[in-house]
Amino acid sequence: MRMRVTVAAALVVGVLTMWGFAQQSQPNAPDMMKMHEQMMAEMKAGDAKLDALVAQMNAASGAAKVDTVAAVVTELVRQQKAMHQHMGQMHTQMMGRGMMGGRGMMRGQ
Repeated sequence: MRMRVTVAAALVVGVLTMWGFAQQSQPNAPDMMKMHEQMMAEMKAGDAKLDALVAQMNAASGAAKVDTVAAVVTELVRQQKAMHQHMGQMHTQMMGRGMMGGRGMMRGQ
């Protein structure tokens, strides 16, 4: 019973501490909205491009089919790399704003 109380107390303290850090380091809401809108627009444009390439792929036959499959795969890889780059930039911005306190969450430091 005593161990349950200790664990529960530790969890409450941990949650309150994390909540406090989160409240202190909230990014500017207009900046976050702008970033979100830009990301959504980029995703929508990427989806439209993929839809067009897939339509071409599905309509193609013979050697042209291989070329259109390659175009689809190339675009998927490009979008994946762009997403990783964007996520890296967001992480760098978060670290620069002190949102993570200069520490990784897994380290617990």
